[in-house]
Amino acid sequence: MTKFNSKKVVGVNYLKESRDRDNVVVIDARGNMLEDNSQMYDRAIVVDWTDISLLGEFGSEDLGKLLSKDNYKEIFEKLNINENTEVLAYGFTMPKEGFGDEGRIIYTFEFAGLKNVKLIDGGYNEIQKLGFNKVYNKEDDRINVEDIVRKEAKDNVQAIFTDELLTIAKNNDVQILDTRLKEEYNGRVIYGENKAGHIVGSISLPFNTLVDELGFLKSKEEIVFYLNGLGIEKNKLIVTYCTTGVRAAYVAVILAELGYKVRNYEPSFARYANVGEVEL
Repeated sequence: MTKFNSKKVVGVNYLKESRDRDNVVVIDARGNMLEDNSQMYDRAIVVDWTDISLLGEFGSEDLGKLLSKDNYKEIFEKLNINENTEVLAYGFTMPKEGFGDEGRIIYTFEFAGLKNVKLIDGGYNEIQKLGFNKVYNKEDDRINVEDIVRKEAKDNVQAIFTDELLTIAKNNDVQILDTRLKEEYNGRVIYGENKAGHIVGSISLPFNTLVDELGFLKSKEEIVFYLNGLGIEKNKLIVTYCTTGVRAAYVAVILAELGYKVRNYEPSFARYANVGEVEL
């Protein structure tokens, strides 16, 4: 049951009620994690975060950055999305699966100018119960962006990049949140980062701690209480990071909805581990 009271967060009943509306597009954000013959919502289009982001070498400044708004116009045409479309995005059911990829969809599409993008609370485990399922086939169900000539976004004020972060990282009015798993924060290298540990002075806020054991977002009151307990302050700039900016985007979307001033470090720790000071 949805506890997070927000226009951006809806339950599966909302999806069911919207099923036959012409202006609704449903995005399955599980992307590359889906295998052929997996189950998916029968009217969804599969989009991976790498389909809608700048690509580069792992650990480079480019990997994870958003694309130009002209690129997103091209992508939206492929998805049959226009300014009047309502987009509903879902991912795996956390905390046991997924990376909050649906949050990355919201983060990206809002940057591109869409005003009505929503997260389906509870993830695919809840959607599957509706009974509107089909077998995933990549060729038929995944967006094809091979013809898109990707260009970097030039006006991305919701993000922060390495040079600026290195300059402000130790400022008293900045708090940096590590949204990876606690074991990554404590030094476990899972994805091949150049160094173990975390950005000096960062606070551990694992992305999947914002949901309950059934995969529903906790209430606003519960999350704020949790954030207060970690010493996270609304009057400071919050910078979120993970490995390549996906989990961090999910947390950034939720915290922004709670009234925090948040910027997502899109190149994230994969990049920072190459150029910045880290600690265990």
